Amino acid sequence: MLLAGGSGFIGRHLAQKLIAENITPVVVDWVEPKIEGCEYRSADIRTLADLLPGLLEAVEAVYLLAWTTKPQSANDDPGYDLSSNVLAGVHLLDGMLKLTKRPRLIFVSTGGAVYGAVEQQPITEAVTPLPIGAYGLSKWTFEQYLMLYHRIHDLEYLIYRPGNPYGEYQDSTAGQGAVAVFLGKIARNETIQVWGDGNVVRDYLHISDLVEALYLGLEYRVKDQQRIFNVGSGKGESLAELIELLRAVCAKEIAVEYLPGRKVDVPKVILDYSKAQKYLGWSPKIFMRQGLAQTWAWVQTCE
Repeated sequence: MLLAGGSGFIGRHLAQKLIAENITPVVVDWVEPKIEGCEYRSADIRTLADLLPGLLEAVEAVYLLAWTTKPQSANDDPGYDLSSNVLAGVHLLDGMLKLTKRPRLIFVSTGGAVYGAVEQQPITEAVTPLPIGAYGLSKWTFEQYLMLYHRIHDLEYLIYRPGNPYGEYQDSTAGQGAVAVFLGKIARNETIQVWGDGNVVRDYLHISDLVEALYLGLEYRVKDQQRIFNVGSGKGESLAELIELLRAVCAKEIAVEYLPGRKVDVPKVILDYSKAQKYLGWSPKIFMRQGLAQTWAWVQTCE
């Protein structure tokens, strides 16, 4: 299996899962992975197609985890977001068409940003995405290209739309992932900044549950044309509720500073994962309090 962007948070856990299942992952990233037992190639999504001959024909699936932007940085430079992700991704698809044996492409999209400010909660895969930020828009656009290449060229794909994953090895200084950022600040006795009034709701998902869903995609044979899967907990916590949970789990006082809300923050996202349950046999196993406790124990060993 090839993990494009496999040195990141999700990729590291997925690589460890594959190794535990006696599968040697090939990690393609600019950063060398911090785990043993995998092969490594230095490249990113923009140059991955150059490595295709002799590499992808030897793997059954490509997990596309690489994305050069984050929700906020994508809005700062939408042109870069488009060219370095969507156009680069299309270049990868074009390269895959030249292969004698084409692997399946498994794309890790986003459930937190792709749907936008929809009224239906929990959100099913049948809801038409209306992203309100560049990050969600570019992810959804690449999803459309996957569907296009399947219709025209029979390129096989799966799309995962995860909630907000959290857990061990997530960088607390990267500015993405409320759980990681908050726990890092708590460990350093710093003030937590919250954009808005704390009522923004997200569907938080422990990384081990997400990785299990991604792994199950390897053996999944498409039924009923179902190729898109929400992966979440099926419930949501507001930022205010998350902070209260963290107070209980960490047993520490937490200072909070409330900042003006942002126009690109979706008010509420709760994902319906019934399709993943039906077709993949997947459901979440680690819920918030347990997952936060595990992550907090790890954070304390790092700070």
